[in-house]
Amino acid sequence: MSVADVSQGERVAGDQSRRELLLGGALLATAGVAYARLPRTPVVALPAGGIKDAIPQRAGPWRQADDASFVLPPSDEQAAALVYEEQLTRAYDDGVNPTIMLLIAYDRQQSGLLQIHRPESCYPGAGFTLSATQPLETRLAPALSVATSFLTATRSERVEQLIYWTRLGEAFPRDWHAQRRAIAYQNLRGYVPDGALVRMSMITPDADLALRQLTRFAAALFASAPAAGRRLLGGPASA
Repeated sequence: MSVADVSQGERVAGDQSRRELLLGGALLATAGVAYARLPRTPVVALPAGGIKDAIPQRAGPWRQADDASFVLPPSDEQAAALVYEEQLTRAYDDGVNPTIMLLIAYDRQQSGLLQIHRPESCYPGAGFTLSATQPLETRLAPALSVATSFLTATRSERVEQLIYWTRLGEAFPRDWHAQRRAIAYQNLRGYVPDGALVRMSMITPDADLALRQLTRFAAALFASAPAAGRRLLGGPASA
């Protein structure tokens, strides 16, 4: 082997080593950037305490009632117990109109599974037929409106009118795809959002009456709630 061949081999080996060093450096830099971009800042409405203390028993003319016929099939309850840290079911009565049923499910670190109590997932499993969903903007306070959905669930003689919304940090996605985008967007910004699903319903065939009463109740509940409840319902920045 000539001296020229040895020199050429050394140059090739040297070039390969430099390429490996550059590639290794690039991979380390990428890993460092990825680590630095990991979501670390929690966005949490209830850092301490529970839903029962955050949601008032009185809201405007409504008072907590003793009983309600909630649609919570056993499979729904079992699945929720695996996903949500807390859930609350209550009934409220104003002495005039049909009872309003309230369900809130909450998780301090939302994993993307905030859909169990969506009517589209829960009610058909309990034998209900659902109407088309009507997108709404429900005003909780003069400076706060949230994206909500209104629909009718029917099973035999029972007709239930529902408004519900999901909250992920400060976002209010209406469907599963928007929910995933909201989580991804907040994660990219370094935030780990909490998650809440709020569902209010009334058993009546009168959709117009239910819509008026449910939107009034939502605003009254927000106004009557302590700061923790307002954060839970309207986002951590709304209190």
